[in-house]
Amino acid sequence: MTTDEPRPDADAAPDLADALAIIAAQRTLADATRPSGALLFGVWGAAWLVGYGALWLTSRDDGDASLLAVAVAVAMGVVALVVTIAHTTHRTRGIAGASAREGALYGVAWPVAFVAQSMIVGGLAQAGASGEVISLAANAIAALVVGLLYIAGGLLWQATSMYVLGAWMALTGAAAALAGFPDSYLVMAVAGGGGLLVGAVVQRAATVRSRA
Repeated sequence: MTTDEPRPDADAAPDLADALAIIAAQRTLADATRPSGALLFGVWGAAWLVGYGALWLTSRDDGDASLLAVAVAVAMGVVALVVTIAHTTHRTRGIAGASAREGALYGVAWPVAFVAQSMIVGGLAQAGASGEVISLAANAIAALVVGLLYIAGGLLWQATSMYVLGAWMALTGAAAALAGFPDSYLVMAVAGGGGLLVGAVVQRAATVRSRA
């Protein structure tokens, strides 16, 4: 028995529509497992703008920030840190194998890094460093820790926006240390927080254009 209907060729390459569908599916999967640059820029931008802004506003007169401003800055930093860990963990939850292990180790690196930062600052205090030196060091080291961890995350997930975010945070922390106290708070609020919020808007616009 014969038929005139053509038989599908198993080795035939997919047509253009199928190829585009495959590319779109792969891009969607990559976007779903890559941390959102707009979210991370926005969270840290708001935390730095509000937290460091409060510190600067209350320390302009006598150089000492109010306890309320310190509490606000600490709370904003903790919120940003928790959002970062929760977001990256959620985005990599469905990944198995080596990638899952890398994501878990990356999450552990955050508390390890901040414990080390606290120990360094404590060592400076025991060595007799002044309050101004301790404040500048604590701020600069924390910004460097966060910046380097973001750079590592950008390399790990091939997320350019996350890498740029980390570089900006590290450089802003260094510039704040050079600015001295209390102007360092202003640098962190305006250049750090403001710059990151601008980055969030740019990243969001780029994401919308790519999906159009």
